Amino acid sequence: MQPLPYWRLSATYFCYYAAVGVFTPYFARWITTLGHSAQAASALMSLWYATRVVGPPLFAHLARHSQTPRTWLIAGLALSCAGFFGFFLPQSLFWLALSMGLFSLFYNAVMPQLEALTLNALGDRKHDYGRIRLWGSLGFIVLAVVYGELLQRQMAPDLAITMLAGMLVTTLVATRLPVELQARSPLIDHAHAERPGARQSLTALLRRRPIQRFLLTTLLMQLSFGAFYLFYTLHLEQAGHDTNVVGALWGVGVLAEIVLFIYAGRILARATALFWMRLAILTTAFRWVCVALLPDSLWLMVVMQLSHAVSFGLFHIASTQRLVELFSAADRVNGQSLNYSIGSGVGGVLGAALAGWAWGVGSGQVAFLLAALCAGLALLPSREQQTATADDPQG
Repeated sequence: MQPLPYWRLSATYFCYYAAVGVFTPYFARWITTLGHSAQAASALMSLWYATRVVGPPLFAHLARHSQTPRTWLIAGLALSCAGFFGFFLPQSLFWLALSMGLFSLFYNAVMPQLEALTLNALGDRKHDYGRIRLWGSLGFIVLAVVYGELLQRQMAPDLAITMLAGMLVTTLVATRLPVELQARSPLIDHAHAERPGARQSLTALLRRRPIQRFLLTTLLMQLSFGAFYLFYTLHLEQAGHDTNVVGALWGVGVLAEIVLFIYAGRILARATALFWMRLAILTTAFRWVCVALLPDSLWLMVVMQLSHAVSFGLFHIASTQRLVELFSAADRVNGQSLNYSIGSGVGGVLGAALAGWAWGVGSGQVAFLLAALCAGLALLPSREQQTATADDPQG
């Protein structure tokens, strides 16, 4: 067994999500301070999710037979930096939209590549995935908290400059990933290369009912997070909390998520992946109700952010485990791409659009109550899922 490049993989996750730690909590705030409406912020954010529908499957297809899949990861990161130019023309919605589409197309496309390289490097040690992934959460928390504090002190650099710097560093760090990951990448499925019938088409995979229900569950959960990612900062600021307090609350949530990732292996061993997914869904629905109705209660918001460990962290780990159960090794890259494009992509677009509409109708309270409803609906397809696996093609 070859040694695990733990620190180089962890550093790539850290830098990737550090840029997201500035983007997700503060993008809507940045857009509105430029004089654009909350609906404009919602429309722009929907592009971030819309590109997840196209980017991951496209890159998975292009890199599928590549002898150098690591190169696709680095190229995608570099192209995301190049597509960022419109963020330096912030008064024009056209240039903002064009840049959002270009940068997010590539930035979203590379994450499944990194995930596939990581899972392959782990081999039989997949229980160690959380130990690597937690560094992504740590990168998010550091930038979210620090940038929020700088905003409160009116010392923060421009959001566009900060994000681009983070993306450039991510690209440089990715070049340090070991070359030997390429030869063993699951994007090049040597084990099934001479077995043309072993890999199923996307259409065949989508016909399986357990996969349909799994994707619908992840879509509805992502949809419920639309209000959180887009308007949580604005919602709490309107409830009277300072920007640095809100930044600290983002940090509390991600810190709880990190703790969850550390102990994820032990937790998952105690019950099925479906059980933990359902628990996460129920927790999320309750969380959004509390955020909708009692945003002025700081202690309650702290508790609700601690529940992020369950509603996001546990759901992410459990759904990753469920994906491994549903997709064979030959189909796992396609499975990751489907989950990312349909669950995160379509769900993200609908979530951003729904949150933007709800904010216009009744501000944060309506947006988060609708989010709670979406999370509750996610329980239905998750309860209908059978204990099907990749070896049960009919489901």
